[in-house]
Formats: sequence, structure tokens, C-alpha cells
Amino acid sequence: MRRENGFSLIEMAVALFVIALVLGSILVPLTTQVEQRQISDTEKTLAEIRDALLGFAAANGYLPCPDKNTGVGGAGTANDGIEDVTAATGVCVATGQGNVPWVTLGVGSMDVWGNRFRYWATPAFSQHAPGATFSLSSPGTIKVCATNGCPTWWTADAVAVIISLGKNGLGAIKAATGNTNPAPTSADENENVAGPGQFMSRTITTADSAAGEFDDIVVWLSRNVLFNRMVAAGKLP
Repeated sequence: MRRENGFSLIEMAVALFVIALVLGSILVPLTTQVEQRQISDTEKTLAEIRDALLGFAAANGYLPCPDKNTGVGGAGTANDGIEDVTAATGVCVATGQGNVPWVTLGVGSMDVWGNRFRYWATPAFSQHAPGATFSLSSPGTIKVCATNGCPTWWTADAVAVIISLGKNGLGAIKAATGNTNPAPTSADENENVAGPGQFMSRTITTADSAAGEFDDIVVWLSRNVLFNRMVAAGKLP
């Protein structure tokens, strides 16, 4: 009898199993690389927004007000990218956090996950005319914590903070709809939604971590960096 050439079912099963293992070992690093690229792209945009804030302050003598988001009353239109300020007093309409005023600054409006960047500025530094604008004696009041409960922190006198609420987007304003995503489930992520004077910036962790889920990306503007730029521009003292 002539023996037929070819693979047996067992040989094919073994081959498919080996291929699956190889593909699995390739796809996991690729997924990690994609996620890291998304984080890096978001960090780059946040840095550009911080630079734009410095340029705006150097040109105008104060930081821009937030673009108010859903549920905030007063002058202006929510989620349109234009800073909202009460003209008669020069006070920001959004007294807590709002959106980065991307139209006013000419910067990116959302992170790579399709959510608006959050923004908060110390009221003294975002005070517009006819009110008195900030001076070298104006204190920064924003605290950015490094650990839960804030026994340690990165800074206690920042003048502005810009936040991407990360891949999970919990608590963020969805750019496509203007609606608010579900609230955060961890205390640290909630800190960055509730604000306004204390925020969290720490290592990314998953929901099953003892520290709770956290994937927010936080950038802040140092009081001294702002003063340096203002002095160089001849706006201070």
C-alpha cells in the first residue's frame, strides 16, 4: 500500500497551538506599545497647552479662564472652547474646573481617547480686568499630590493644572457629545474630577490594585515658571 503524504490532525493541532503562542507573545507587546504611544501623545499635547498658557499670560497679563462645561450657569456657552468670563467683574464663570479653552489658546481640544482636557487656574491668576491682575506676591493655591491622602506632594503652589482623565475617561466630558462620562470609581481619580484645589498625579494602576484604578495624566504650571516668563516679557513686576 502507498502511504499518503500530509499532516495528521494531531500534527495540525500542535502547529496551530504553536502559532497561537507566537501570535500571543507578539500581540501583547504591541498592545503595550500602542497604549504607551497614546500616553506619550497625550503628554505632548498637555505640554503644548502649558506652553500656550505661558504665552497667553505673557501677552495678556493673566491666565485664561476655563471654558465652562455641562451644568455650569452664567455667561458664555458650555463646551465651545472659548474662555468664559463675567465681563463686568473679570471673574471666571467656572469657579471650579472646566475645559481647557482650546479655541482661545489655539491648542488641541481633546486627548487621544476623545475626551476634553480639564483645566483649573488659581482665581488670583485668572482674574481679568477690570479686576486687579496677579503680581509677584500672588500665591499659587493648587496642590498636586503624589500619594493617596496627600501626605506627600509634587507641588503645593501651582497656579494652573491641566488634566487628561485617561483611557477610562471616567468623569470626563466626551468631545463628540458634550455629555459627562460615568463618575470615577477610585478616590484618587475622583480627586481630579472634584477639585478644585487638590489634585492627584501618580503611577498608573489597574482596578484590582490595592491603590485603586488610576490612569489620569496631570500637568501643572509652576508659579515660579510663570513669574520667570512674565518678568522676561516685561509684564512683571
